[in-house]
Amino acid sequence: MMNNEPNNSNHPSKQGNGKFRNRNFHKRKPARPAMQRETNAQSQKPRAERPPQELKICAACGKPIFDLAGAIASREDGEPIHFDCALEILSKEEKLTQDEKLMYLGSGFFGVCAQSAGGKLEVRRKIRWEAAGTIQSWRKPMISSPNLP
Repeated sequence: MMNNEPNNSNHPSKQGNGKFRNRNFHKRKPARPAMQRETNAQSQKPRAERPPQELKICAACGKPIFDLAGAIASREDGEPIHFDCALEILSKEEKLTQDEKLMYLGSGFFGVCAQSAGGKLEVRRKIRWEAAGTIQSWRKPMISSPNLP
């Protein structure tokens, strides 16, 4: 007598003890005992804390600067001032037409910019704000810190 049931031994999902075989499936690693987790946590080095920086005062407005990363060096002595204070100083010095705006270009440069007829931004004048190639002492802790935000 012949068995009418299909032979499942050749079907890829039924090979070997009736368990499913999936090449992308990996067994989960067993959880480590609590005692081993505690010793691993103790052996990890604590993160180096950033040394507290002294609070700088803006020479332009006299208010404290809480975010030195957003500050810019003053032209007189290189001490930090608020970025907005630098923009305000420049807007008083520069005679701008209606279509011109002041923008920070980077690397210590501001620019008097306007939008051209084609929609492109046109830099009409460059204004050097910070001296080229100088790094102020108040920026050094930010540059050398391993824990930047």
